[in-house]
Amino acid sequence: MKKISLAQLKPDHKGKVSDIVGGGNLRSKLMHMGVYKGTEITKLSHIGLRGPVVIKSGRSILALGHGVAAKVILETE
Repeated sequence: MKKISLAQLKPDHKGKVSDIVGGGNLRSKLMHMGVYKGTEITKLSHIGLRGPVVIKSGRSILALGHGVAAKVILETE
């Protein structure tokens, strides 16, 4: 398994959250949205070069900024 950031993951691919590289506020914010260590995420789309990243976590569809997506580290196959 290799580790990459959510921003680097290609659309329509899945990964499991292994780490969130950020402070307590970012971790708390993502946890309330359903993104935390061990969660499986599917990247739906990436708008532009540094635009928002649209993901599916559980039954929720979320849009994260590029900077936040770069701080979410995933394990992929």
